Amino acid sequence: MENQSNLNSIPVEKNFDFSRHTTYGAGGKCKVAYFPKTEGQAAELFKELSGQKEKFFVLGRGSNILASDAYYNGSVISTQNLNGIKTVKDAIICQSGVTVSQLLKFCQINGLSGLEFLAGIPASVGGLTLMNAGAGGKYISDVLIGCTVFDGKLRNFLNKSCDFGYKYSTMRDINCIILSSVFKVERTSGQYVENNISKYLKNRSLQPKGKSCGCVFKNPEGYSAGKLIEECGLKGYRLGGAEVSRAHANFIINNRATAQDIYNVIQYVKSIVFNKFGIMLNEEVVYIGEFNDTDC
Repeated sequence: MENQSNLNSIPVEKNFDFSRHTTYGAGGKCKVAYFPKTEGQAAELFKELSGQKEKFFVLGRGSNILASDAYYNGSVISTQNLNGIKTVKDAIICQSGVTVSQLLKFCQINGLSGLEFLAGIPASVGGLTLMNAGAGGKYISDVLIGCTVFDGKLRNFLNKSCDFGYKYSTMRDINCIILSSVFKVERTSGQYVENNISKYLKNRSLQPKGKSCGCVFKNPEGYSAGKLIEECGLKGYRLGGAEVSRAHANFIINNRATAQDIYNVIQYVKSIVFNKFGIMLNEEVVYIGEFNDTDC
């Protein structure tokens, strides 16, 4: 672990603006964000903030986040400086702040295949692991060997200990910071990896354009959330600057919206789908701060 003098060297940003650090491009500010440069700093900072019983949030690329417009009276631990990558035999060890684009560039240069399905996901390794992210029928749980987390103690979780499920890992239920993840890969040519990346990027190019968090809702068992929303006639539904995408009903697009606009559309969609089908949609998006529940 790092000593206090090293903690004092952690870069900080006061009046941290969530709208500049989330893919939704919405939200207010918090008093300070910390940008630890080592796993030791991140763990020690996590421990210190936990001990102070101060509100704080661990933030990666902000691709699955909706932060309130209101001031968040707490702190952020950003993982963006934790961007180390290395290979050990037929595996890649990635720190939690490594982005998908950084990871896949490394794979292409070194001829390492198996992670190309992540192409185009605007997330970092920590968030991917936490959410068991996936695309094209493949998930992080298919390729993860294990991860290192800190929850007051340093812990190494093997894949089976993560209890992966649909958009779920056990790390979502414990107060921890993911420091790094280990993925299995296969050695091949860089050209093969590049071709696969291009294929997945082409598929993702069909997704709706504009600022969003991707799919807002999980698919209920046996159903498509987007299809349920579409069958309620909600494509194009708009409140303020937030709009249900006309291209894919499980996307809510920010067209100069406030975070509250987006939240209101989410709640409205949930209520309409429940009233029509008796199915309560559950969000993938994670909320930070307080939102007003109003009749939309």
